Amino acid sequence: MIASLRLQADPSMHNSDRPLLLVIDDDEGIRKITREMLEERGYRVLGAASVGEGLRLFAERHPAAVLLDLRLPDGTGVDVLRELQRRSPGIPVVVVSGYGSVSDAVEAMRVGAFDFIEKPIALERLYEVVDRVTAPVRPRPEGEGEKVVDGSRYGTVGSCVPMQRVYQLVEMAAPTRCRVLISGERGTGKELIARAIHALSPRRPRSFIQVNCAAIPAELIESEMFGHVRGAFTGATADRKGKFESASQGTLFLDEIGDMSLLTQVKLLRVLQEGEVTPVGTSENRPVDVRILAATSKNLVEEIEKGHFREDLYDRLNVVNIALPPLRARREDIPALAEHFLRLACVENDLKPKRLTSRAVDFLVQLPWKGNVREIRNLMERLAILVGKDEVTHRDVMEALQMTTGPAALDDAPMPLKQARARFERQYIVDRLSANRGNLGHTARELGIERTNLYRKMKQLGIQPARPATVKPRG
Repeated sequence: MIASLRLQADPSMHNSDRPLLLVIDDDEGIRKITREMLEERGYRVLGAASVGEGLRLFAERHPAAVLLDLRLPDGTGVDVLRELQRRSPGIPVVVVSGYGSVSDAVEAMRVGAFDFIEKPIALERLYEVVDRVTAPVRPRPEGEGEKVVDGSRYGTVGSCVPMQRVYQLVEMAAPTRCRVLISGERGTGKELIARAIHALSPRRPRSFIQVNCAAIPAELIESEMFGHVRGAFTGATADRKGKFESASQGTLFLDEIGDMSLLTQVKLLRVLQEGEVTPVGTSENRPVDVRILAATSKNLVEEIEKGHFREDLYDRLNVVNIALPPLRARREDIPALAEHFLRLACVENDLKPKRLTSRAVDFLVQLPWKGNVREIRNLMERLAILVGKDEVTHRDVMEALQMTTGPAALDDAPMPLKQARARFERQYIVDRLSANRGNLGHTARELGIERTNLYRKMKQLGIQPARPATVKPRG
């Protein structure tokens, strides 16, 4: 019976081209049976017995889909699911568990699982689900939409209005071939959005290749992108494909495109116009079928005015523009981001779960977050490691922040007196608001000013009022 259900692969498809699946389950017997059933179906299968091993194999082998147990010895399946979605937005994850209660299934599906299978695994059900989640993604019919609740489908966390617009643009752009320019400050998640576009596109089964234009020396970027032939330059001992050819029929993500030299911009423009690359050391033109996504933390319009970026290349890349908001413009998402990254850091570092107190959350919401989402993730990992208690307080947060900024950072950084005074006032008011659980009246009395003056000062300094904590009556 199993043989009759074998996956009908394309005869021209090599074994290495068949979908690779990752099974994360601590039960060796389940892993073995699942592997045998899926291999009979024509899939390639990897097995992992723990969270750590599963995340390592996922990073190394980039499977097309994951079958995930909800109960693992070193973490919960839901937290692993969140991390998989963060690393590879849109990755199909099927939850498989003997603890398949309704609440487990609802939580897993809410976080972003594609489907849920209960143990013991039924052969037909397994094949039906796995075949479906590994099938190529096709564009949705016109007029068919999906209500966006949060960012789990895209590997992000957040449901504020600016991010809802980002998700809408991802949904509209992903099924097409159009080029997308993703802009935003460093740490806002530009790579995540690029990966989401690829993962939700018909090119998902093919490669997603990333090139950091700022990290490659100018003298090597042409070879890196377009390839070279043997003898093209000293050290070129063999032919080598460039990123364009490696991303054939897939997606090429050009990160920090604003740092690309003008000479390379000219050659990139020619590739976009003609659909061909010319490796270094040869005059042979090779056709390429690649979707281009680009990202920048610079203002390219200003770079064009300065003569640092070509306007014709900008026009080619900027078919759809997705502008990511800085974290300070989406403060309502900070509590969810902080809780997610704290929970994830505890799982990754094999630590008992911790939670943030309401005062800690209020304090986090008021911080400037110049490093954006990347900064809050790093801070939560630091807190997970350094705080030994089950609760993380606002004092813990302040101490962890001082480890990076240092208590004398303000004194050591020369700035105009007006700016220094405003920075001190903002930090002091935030601290007192946190100590008073967001109560404006108590804080105003402590500061010796009227409540209306405090509110006006908060608005001037960009401090949002926190919701006062609710004290439950005893008994």
